[in-house]
Parts: sequence; C-alpha cells; structure tokens
Amino acid sequence: MLRLKKHLIVKGVWSEERHVQAEAEILDEVIQAQKQAEVHGTLHAGGKPSVRDIFEGVYAEMPPHIRRQRQKAGY
Repeated sequence: MLRLKKHLIVKGVWSEERHVQAEAEILDEVIQAQKQAEVHGTLHAGGKPSVRDIFEGVYAEMPPHIRRQRQKAGY
C-alpha cells in the first residue's frame, strides 16, 4: 500500500494530507461500526444467543447436515 500511495502522490492524484484525512475518516467509520455492533453485546459481555437462534436466519434454505444438528440440539 505504501508503494501505491507514493505512486499516486507522484502522479499528482493523491497527497500526504489527503492520505492522513482518509485514514482518519476510515478509522472513525470503523469505530462507529464497532460501537453499533457492540450494542448487541460482545464476546465477553452482553447477551448470548440461544441455541435455537444459532440455527435461525443463517441460510435461505437450511442444508440437511445443519437441520440434523438443529434436531440433535432439540430444535
């Protein structure tokens, strides 16, 4: 990526200032997405899905091997 950045700066289509700005914008977007995701809980805190929820809403059509796993789990 550093090589591309230098190339674009030499070509005049990018700048160090724009790069710093883009990095800040991207970091802000990632932090906002993380905060939004953490509203639902994290691995160490928050609610955990029920076993039933693990199987629901994942596949448009549940494969047979997953259906068998769900049945073994009692759902």
